[in-house]
Amino acid sequence: MLTVKNARGLALAALLGTSVSVIATPAAAETLTSGGTAVVPCGDVAKLTERIEQANTLGVGVIVLAPGCTYTLTAPSAELVGVNGANGLPAITSRLSIIGRGATITRSSLTPFRIAEVAAQGSLVLSGVTVSGGSATAAVGTPGGGILNQGTLTVVNSRIIGNAASGAGGGVAVTAGARAQLVNSTVSQNTGSDGGGLHVGDSGRLTVSSASVVDNTATATGGGLATFGTTVINRSRVRDNTAVGFEGGGIYTATGTLTVNAGRIEDNDAGSYGGGIANWGSTVYLRASLLDENTATEDGGGLYNNSGTSRLISSRVTDNTAENGQGGGVFVAGGSVTLTAALVAGNDPDQCAPAGSVLGCS
Repeated sequence: MLTVKNARGLALAALLGTSVSVIATPAAAETLTSGGTAVVPCGDVAKLTERIEQANTLGVGVIVLAPGCTYTLTAPSAELVGVNGANGLPAITSRLSIIGRGATITRSSLTPFRIAEVAAQGSLVLSGVTVSGGSATAAVGTPGGGILNQGTLTVVNSRIIGNAASGAGGGVAVTAGARAQLVNSTVSQNTGSDGGGLHVGDSGRLTVSSASVVDNTATATGGGLATFGTTVINRSRVRDNTAVGFEGGGIYTATGTLTVNAGRIEDNDAGSYGGGIANWGSTVYLRASLLDENTATEDGGGLYNNSGTSRLISSRVTDNTAENGQGGGVFVAGGSVTLTAALVAGNDPDQCAPAGSVLGCS
């Protein structure tokens, strides 16, 4: 029998990346007891929906998916559709862990709906799960193509891939005041207006550790990430993302704080300013990080600082390009950029612009 203690241990093991073996009695597979664990048969969407509803009723639960299986959502959840659009799974209002062990939750339908929503009072841990094919596009400006998080979200050893939103956050939207963590996970091939991969709202918080934000597209700002809250990126890559129309091929940040520790922001493209990063009023810290081979159609191939402050500490800005503008490495339109033991070199057509805007960079 899987007890409450065993269920919590199972979730912890998943978070730590250790191997997990599940042996469930028939009762455990059929009923989610208070604080316990439910095992969902391979591909059984009805059971998955039922287990989430049970967890919402109980206030807590652990759901274990069959290893390597695909759970295909063909219609939105039966719940009332709110202002943020339809979900494939019931909105999560409890403290819930879903352990995938390589499983996929995907959408296959002509009807647009995102995969999951975490309500303001809810908490979701996803471990070893691929979330794909979500589409929050039924109305203009709908956020969160894969996951809309209004509460607390932790994504571990997982993939958020191939989702779309007509609004912010093609992969994941973290709304104002919400919290999210991505650990050893990949956010890729998602599309949204602001934040093709990820979007963080005012006063929201996001921590990205040992993860990849790759090959996402924003029709407006922030191909990989658009953040208006507090975002910390640790030992992660933001690569091959595109902001088609506006600023921040890799990252667009406005208000709040953006901190990048030992990160790599490379090969991103912006349709206007800031191929790597566009700062529109934040406090930005780049520590021991790399801005490399990013491209802006206008100014600021590596970094465009419109307002706010950007501090580059023991970092490198190299081989970036401002195609039709200035500041191949750094362009300062306003605010300030400071270099501390940082290198700006090999950028085209110049390193920093306007001349004299960055002390120690010509």
